[in-house]
Amino acid sequence: MIKKPREKSVRLLTVEAGSRRVRSDHLKYPLIEAELGRLQAGYRGEQAMDFYLTFLPDENYQILHGLRLEDHKCRHFQMDSVLLSPSHCLLLDSKNVTGELEFDEKGHQLKRKTLNGYEALGDPISQVGRQKHQLEKWMENHLGKSTPIIAQVVLTNKNATLLCSTTSLMKKVTFLTNLPNRMTTIHGNFPNSILDGKELRKLVRTLIKKHIPDNFALFDYYDIPVSEFKNGVICTDCMHSPMKRKKGYWLCIECGCKSRTAHVEALKDYLLLIGNTITNKKARDLLLIPSKSSTLRVLQSLELPYKGQGRNREYYLDRLMKS
Repeated sequence: MIKKPREKSVRLLTVEAGSRRVRSDHLKYPLIEAELGRLQAGYRGEQAMDFYLTFLPDENYQILHGLRLEDHKCRHFQMDSVLLSPSHCLLLDSKNVTGELEFDEKGHQLKRKTLNGYEALGDPISQVGRQKHQLEKWMENHLGKSTPIIAQVVLTNKNATLLCSTTSLMKKVTFLTNLPNRMTTIHGNFPNSILDGKELRKLVRTLIKKHIPDNFALFDYYDIPVSEFKNGVICTDCMHSPMKRKKGYWLCIECGCKSRTAHVEALKDYLLLIGNTITNKKARDLLLIPSKSSTLRVLQSLELPYKGQGRNREYYLDRLMKS
């Protein structure tokens, strides 16, 4: 049963917004584009696991995707998928990489074969091992005990091959198509329950309550002045910008698309990249609406909470991310 659905991370949403709001000819744009490709590939890999998770051997599994917690040393750790059962916990870390791969167990490194040798791709086994240790400590601190935790690296790309494998390696790594078999084997290794139903439900509720969404200050990270944020409402059909404000709707002069809600995506981009509050003046600049009263009607139509009065009124944008 899925208790926390899979969603795009705030970092991915922010980089997507940055790809729309930073000029394509900007010096830092290739870096944003590369990061976007990496994050999108990772998310596709996570999504690829979802079908195979429907083959879970026991309906008592409680599934939480994208869980991000803070450990006892104030360090944050995020897990692709956490599967909880009364007898154990399964921690899955997806890797959407292609090519001829080799896990260097002694050097603690994943490598991909290239024409000129090898390309280093980090160390997913050690990474998910750290997450396992952090989750064990977290459970002990919040529940008073921990269930056995099994960490698995899941290779989700169908074009990935392993150049060599060992028995010890294949206990830590599996291909996506073999995930149901691996889950069945792991499930059979833990026949005895450690948590009763009440404890399991409490653990799930606590994990969800303690989830901390990530954040990513893109302009600071890439050292881009906020003044270089590209204003305007972007057409959702052809991506032309800016759309023109007409009476009650937005018009794309490039493809003729009409929309009554295109401004919402612009405000979401502002939220992700600039801040979670906006004034009428800043909204006029963002939406390229010269009229204060027209902008007021747009903001009021969204029924956003606000503070202050008159020109100092600030509207809170956080609610838009739930729409």
